[in-house]
Amino acid sequence: CINSIDAFIHNNDKYNATLYLNKFAKLLRNILDSSKQHTVTFTKDITTLKLYIELEELRHENKFSTTINIQEELMNSDYKVPPLIIQPFVENAILHGLKNKEGNKGLLRINIKHAGDNIEYTIQDNGIGRTAAKQIIQNKESHYGMQMSFERIRLFNREKEPSVLVTDLYNEGQPAGTCIKVLLNIL
Repeated sequence: CINSIDAFIHNNDKYNATLYLNKFAKLLRNILDSSKQHTVTFTKDITTLKLYIELEELRHENKFSTTINIQEELMNSDYKVPPLIIQPFVENAILHGLKNKEGNKGLLRINIKHAGDNIEYTIQDNGIGRTAAKQIIQNKESHYGMQMSFERIRLFNREKEPSVLVTDLYNEGQPAGTCIKVLLNIL
């Protein structure tokens, strides 16, 4: 983010530099605020996630677009979730699937709904797929971040195995992205 802001400054694009810097500052404040708490309101977590995605879209020069569909009941609720619980899955979709996709037709879809006693998150991208992404980069930090996310979900839900389902998507036998479903107990 800082490098992108610096590029706007060097290109004398004061408007975008200021816009980007303000969003970045708000994201940092939200993250620092949330890091002190075990849970945050669902709406605060979504606000932080949206800021993160907006910054990534700018940073990657609109290489992908995002659609977020959230059941209205959830936005009007006072449900609590662990802070930044799905952000690592979104980050993974962007950095490993969409960033490496040719052209600017990347699509990140996030659907969130109330499902029984759970909040169901679905994160889907039309990126290059996990197999191709593994061939491009071997990033142990990314793998570690994903493992931590699985563990946080497992602990939050008080379950033996985390309620996360990862599905590789194909179109006519060719990799067509990844779909991740996460279930969180409602608090």
